[in-house]
Amino acid sequence: MKKNKTKLPFLPNKKLGQNFLSKKKYLQKIVNCLAIDSNTILIEIGSGYGHLTKFLANTDCQQIISLEKDKQLFNWLQTNWVSNNKQKVLFLNKDALNIDWEEFFQEYVKDKNASLTIVGNLPYNIANSLICELLIKHKLFTNFLFLVQKEVAQRWVANSKSYKKEYSALSVYVNLLATTEIKLEIPAEAFNPSPLVNGALVLLKIKTELAIEQERLAKFFLFVKKCFHYRRKTLYNNLISFVSKKEYCLENITNLGYEKNIRPQELAVDDYLQLYKGLTN
Repeated sequence: MKKNKTKLPFLPNKKLGQNFLSKKKYLQKIVNCLAIDSNTILIEIGSGYGHLTKFLANTDCQQIISLEKDKQLFNWLQTNWVSNNKQKVLFLNKDALNIDWEEFFQEYVKDKNASLTIVGNLPYNIANSLICELLIKHKLFTNFLFLVQKEVAQRWVANSKSYKKEYSALSVYVNLLATTEIKLEIPAEAFNPSPLVNGALVLLKIKTELAIEQERLAKFFLFVKKCFHYRRKTLYNNLISFVSKKEYCLENITNLGYEKNIRPQELAVDDYLQLYKGLTN
């Protein structure tokens, strides 16, 4: 693998999982995956050196709120970042994992009727935690477009028919709330420094109508986690470990048209929702 020789102003912070993308062809491809107009407000997670921010600022969006956790990088952006559309951009020294998104929306989003899209090259070590946090507040947003580790992207888009090995409780949760698609793969050598694995760009479009109440989402996710707890066990054997009536478990499985020996990764997302409703009602 050819190493990226570009010298950075600061040594990358390994604890923050910093791998910067500056190649223009990939930055443009990322922007091309977004439907952006004057009604769009973009929230960028991980400003880095502002490479992607410049491409986003050249679109028709009305505002960009760019978050950078690293204080050193944030300070660098304040004095060194240059763009013809700088007036569109607000840089904030904030950690996306520690944001109350409803308060954030009230304080920083100018147009409360705008379409909010979150975009970013996510540190691989926070991607799954962050997507769970954001999806809890899904009503605030329209789309997410994230560059993540390839295996993470596959897990997000997985279902009972494709990427079956990666299909998990997280897959069910993500695809209950959004339609998902891997838009492109970006090789590890395109980053500086190069990570050990390739990245993939995944687009999540938030569903406008859900078949479950907002207040039941957390319990549903916990339920699905238990269903996937032992992947080599049958779904029935996983269920009876936390549901008292065995015959009730089997009844709900067969009502969905499945046999007793069905495994967790063979059920579709909607089937998990029906199973949850059947067992909790």
